[in-house]
Formats: sequence, structure tokens, C-alpha cells
Amino acid sequence: MKKIITLPSILTALGFIAFTTSVRAGSHFPENPYAPEYILADASTELGTDASTDLLAVAPVAVPVDTIPIEDRTGDFLTSPTNPFDLNDPAAVVQTVEYDPITNQYIITERIGDDYYRPPTYLTFDEYMEYQTKKQEEDYFKDLNGTGGRGSTGRLDPIGKIDVKNQLIERLFGGTKVDIQPQGNIDLTFGVDYSNVQNPSWTRRQQRRGGFDFDMDIQMNVEGSIGEKLKLSTNYNTQATFDFDNTMKLDYNTDAFGEDDIIKKIEAGNVSLPLKGTLIQGSQSLFGLKTELQFAKLKLSLIASQQRSEQENITLKGGSQYQEYQVFADAYDENRHFLLTHYNRNNFENSLSDLPVIKSLFKIQKIQVWVTDTRNGTDNIRDIVAIADLGETDRMTNTTPDMQPPAAPVFRDNKGEALPDNRANPIYDALLNDPRTKQVERIVNVLKTPPFNFQQGRDFEKVTARLLSPTEFTFHQELGFVSLNVNIQPDQVVGVAFEYTYKDSIYQVGQMAEDVAQNSGINGRDTTNSAVPNQNVLFVKMLKSTVQPVNLPTWDLMMKNVYNIGAYNVSREDFKLDIFYDDPGEGKKRFLPEGNNLTGVPLLRVFNLDQLNTLNDPQPDGVFDYVEGLTIQSRNGRIMFPVLEPFGKALEDQITDPVQDKKYVYNQLYRQTLFNAREYPELNRFSIEGTYKSDVSSEISLGAFNIPHGSVRVTAGGALLKRG
Repeated sequence: MKKIITLPSILTALGFIAFTTSVRAGSHFPENPYAPEYILADASTELGTDASTDLLAVAPVAVPVDTIPIEDRTGDFLTSPTNPFDLNDPAAVVQTVEYDPITNQYIITERIGDDYYRPPTYLTFDEYMEYQTKKQEEDYFKDLNGTGGRGSTGRLDPIGKIDVKNQLIERLFGGTKVDIQPQGNIDLTFGVDYSNVQNPSWTRRQQRRGGFDFDMDIQMNVEGSIGEKLKLSTNYNTQATFDFDNTMKLDYNTDAFGEDDIIKKIEAGNVSLPLKGTLIQGSQSLFGLKTELQFAKLKLSLIASQQRSEQENITLKGGSQYQEYQVFADAYDENRHFLLTHYNRNNFENSLSDLPVIKSLFKIQKIQVWVTDTRNGTDNIRDIVAIADLGETDRMTNTTPDMQPPAAPVFRDNKGEALPDNRANPIYDALLNDPRTKQVERIVNVLKTPPFNFQQGRDFEKVTARLLSPTEFTFHQELGFVSLNVNIQPDQVVGVAFEYTYKDSIYQVGQMAEDVAQNSGINGRDTTNSAVPNQNVLFVKMLKSTVQPVNLPTWDLMMKNVYNIGAYNVSREDFKLDIFYDDPGEGKKRFLPEGNNLTGVPLLRVFNLDQLNTLNDPQPDGVFDYVEGLTIQSRNGRIMFPVLEPFGKALEDQITDPVQDKKYVYNQLYRQTLFNAREYPELNRFSIEGTYKSDVSSEISLGAFNIPHGSVRVTAGGALLKRG
């Protein structure tokens, strides 16, 4: 038989709850049955007794509740303590605070429509002022922390928006002021170009030419900032001489605002990486992203950038400059050095076979070099017609039968080979005998018609040219080549006229400027003593045209065996030069790898740069043959091989195995343009390396161009010198 006993009666009768050992298996009681998480049911709890015992058994029922229960407040919305996790009152509840001047009290009411939602509450003047003081203090400190966003009740709204925009921007950028100051100008030019050349040989459409002309010139400098931490600077000029003149940099710096920030600096754009150590030196002219971080005493710099410069070191000791150099096989001095004729090319290697003696009776006495005028000057400017085959005895560019050289050469050297001269072929006489070739406006059309049948760009070029001064070029009298000290653009024409002697005879190729007076002839009458009456153009030998096809004979006149090591005023003392081969996986070697007949032979000897000892005796000594004016030009630091194609035919002739030829010989360097030849990097493994010492004065040549501002570091005795 069961009895129903309520909880109040048990607590009243015994003052405690007795638990028996006969509780059903699997039942669970907490260690503290009176913890807030559990509440025993009172009136509905059933207790029972087991048949074998008289002890009282209680079966508690645990009911979980909220850790912080949500309860409705009973007081007013201003002074009543509230749970910060409760939601705000709904919008239908209108809360007001009104002042009653009669009772000098504040009446706090809450209404829904016209009905009171809660009874009114009254506060004295002092109570209300005390409440406002506390509320303003709390709001002030919360605004400082950036945790505003309280509702009209003064309580934190858990779903309301917290306005921290101004606080975040101010902390992030050190202020909210945005300042942008652009300076400079932008010039836009619009126009129309129209020309009407009444040339009867042209069609009507060709005579009239026109088109729009548009040009833009931007010179702009922008300085901007956000707050005091973020700075932005941009400098752009379309007419800047060097690329590094156009800069863009974003700098975020927090050093002035505190020492506890982890992010110290962020730079984007033109950045640098200066390092204080001497073992690893920083780079200049970098474009990318740089970040400086600090964790306590640990400083960390991270950089991801593209390097736009190269670093070189120059060492000066005792008034001399020591520097290392490295030049690869595909870095020959392009468009700088030209052989005058194919006769000089054919005899070049033979003339240098017995260094330091030059085996040649050829000797230049006078030379004039003309280059397409790009300076728009007035001094030494002439209209020239540069002809490729002028003075040549064979290898004719033009195949017209009337222009072929005579079967028997007019002039011969000691070996019976034809010598270059204006009358070595019929071209020069045909030019003088045709009166149509004397006028500038007719010469182009005349040369394109019989008997010449020339092709412009291949056989001849007609340009307005400038006569180079003696300081703008050098020439070698016996070997017959000219070296230009000025930069030659790919579309410029190079022409030459020269006189030379062979034994006791004088020969000439091309016309000298004094041979044909400028603007000679008035009304058809010759007013000068010129040998060619009424001629307004000069006929010269063409060394380079506006285009340089590799299949034409003029391509071979450009020398490809001269290399610039970047030195000036080189001293023979302490000069070192060696040639290395980069063996894949094995490193650089002074010999060719095994598997060919040249194994063990130094590359200097292979390329004919080691034929003499220090006393100029014909005995190799493993050292570069320093022969001034031949193998090296000390003034401008240029190295010349005594063979025309050192890494091509000269090497191919010495390797007996045809299979090895394909591995080492770099014939593409001489059969193709330099741009196309560099598409064979597997053959570009030879390098010229060494050190040199040059005498210097108070002015030190860095041997470089496009040097960024602030990138030069000078140290003396280990101490860094300051500029100025």
C-alpha cells in the first residue's frame, strides 16, 4: 500500500530528507541537491516505502533553470536594477520623465497608449540629479572605450549597433583628417598634320597626307595624408629622363604614437631595405610591400618586392680603383664597332695571328664618319647617300650585272687580293656620270631605276647626317675598323669616307666633305673648285642602315668580338681576366668539360687571348695578353678578341667532334640578331670575369647610369661618410 506525502509535511516533521539505499538502479543525484540548477518539486512529488524496510524514500525531480533568469522589473526604468542581458522594452511602451514645479519632483511614467503600463514613480530633485551624474560618468567612460550604443533606458542594448567608426579611424590613422594636395599641370595637345608634296613620281593620294596629332604632357606631384600615421606621395612626369624619377609610395608609421604597437611601419610602392651590417647589404630601387613588426624586443622586417637595380662595389686603395666585372658571351658591344670593308674583315684574323705584331700594310690616313642627325643642329650637317657596295670588290649586295666589279681587280695587294677603292666597281663612276644624281630631290628615284636598280634600306640610304668630331670616335689604322663613342639607335644610318695607303699608293672610299662643297652651283653654274660640279649630296660607304638584316653583307661589318667590362682608365697592374664555362651541375670551369679534344686547355688559350708571356714572347703563360689598342683599350675598358667569332666559328674549328660542336658552339650569336640569339640560353654559358685597377683623381667614375638618389654609400676606413 502506498502513501502520498507532500514535501512541506516532510520538512516540517523531520527537518531533513532521508535517502534509502533502495533507490532504483541508474538513478542520479547531484553532489549538492540544493544547488540552484536543481529544484525539488513540492506538491507533486510522490514518496514510497519498500516492503522490506521502513525507511522513507524520496524521489527528487531536477528542474533546470537559467543561470541569470530573465525577470520583469517592478520599479521605474531609470533607477531600478536591471539585468544587462534582458532585452529593451518594446517600442509601444512610451517612457517619459516630467518635472512637476508644484511638488518639485520628477514624475517617471510608462504608458501604452493612454493606459499606464506601470504605476508612476516620483523622484526628488536631489535624487534625479544624483542619477544624472552617475549616468553621465558611465557614458563618458564608455565613449572613451568605444563601447557606446545604449538605449533610452541607459542599459546596453545587446542587439543595438555600437558606433565605433570614429574611434577606430582615429586609433588606426592617428586622426580623421584627410588632406590631399595635388600640384603640377597636365597639358593636352590636339592638332591636325597636313602636307602636300607635289612629287610627280608619287600618286595623288601619296602627295596629300594628313592625320590627327595628339600629345599629352603630365607633370604631377600629389601629397596626401589620412590622420598623422598614413602618408601618400606620388610623383609622375611623362618627360622624366629615368624611370626612377616617377615614384609612388604609401607610408604608414606608428612610431610617434606609442611604443606598444606591434605594427610599426607599412610601406608600399617604392621601398628600400637598408641594413646596418656589412656581410649582407640592403637593396635600393625596390617596388613592392615592406612591413616592420615589433614583439617586445624582437624586431622583424618583412618585404616582398621587385628589384629594379643592380648593386656594385668599388674599392679604392692608394689612389687606385679595384672592381670586379662579369660579362657573358651574349653581351658584345652592339652597334659600336664596324669594319670599314670586307677586305678588312677577311684579313682581320690573319693580321693578328702574330701578336703583338700586326701583319698588314693597310694604313688609314684620313677618315670621316657620318651619323643620322637627331639633334637638329646646323654645324657639319650634310645630305648623304650611303651605299653598301661602294668601294667593295666582291660580296656585292646588289646583283645588277652593270654594277658588278671587273673580272680583273683594278688594285691588288701583295697576295693578289683586290683592294677597296671607289673604282673597284662601276658604282662610283656611274654616280658621277649621271647628272640626275647631283640633286637631293631626285637622287632616291634615280638610284631605284636602271642602271642602278638599288633597293632603299638594302643597297643605299639617303639621310641628313652629322659629321662626328674626332672625340666621338676612334679608329685603328692597320686593322681598318672604327669605334663609336656615341650611342647609335637601331634606326640610325652610319656612313664613312676614308683614305688609306697600301705600300706607296693612296686609295679612297667615299667622298670627303671638302671634295664636294655644300650648296655648290648658282643657276646651274659651278661656283666652286669641286671635282663634281653642281652636286649637293655626298656619296659615302654604308656601314649600317636603318634596318639590319642578318642575310646581307653589311651585317658582317658590325664587329661582334668586342666586349665592354665597364671600366675606365684601366691600369695594366693588377688587371685580371679569365674566361669560364658554366658546366650544368658542376659549376664554373676554366676548361671545357671532358669529352672533347680541348679538355684541359685553358679557355684563354682556346680563344687566342693567351699567346704571349709577360715579356711579349710567343709563349703562353696562362695570363691574359694585355696588348694596348688590340686586346684591350685601357681608356674605355673594352676587350677585343683577336678572332671575329670567338664563341662561334673560332671555337667550332678547334673542336673535332661534331656532336660536341652543338653543345658548346654559339653560332646563333653571329647568325641572328642579339634579341633572337638570346633565345638559346643553354648555349650562353661562357663568361668573361676578372678584376681591374684604374687610376682615379678626386672625381670617381661609378661606371653606371640611372643611379637612384641616395643609393650611393661611401665608406672610408670602415666609417660611413655623409653626403656633402
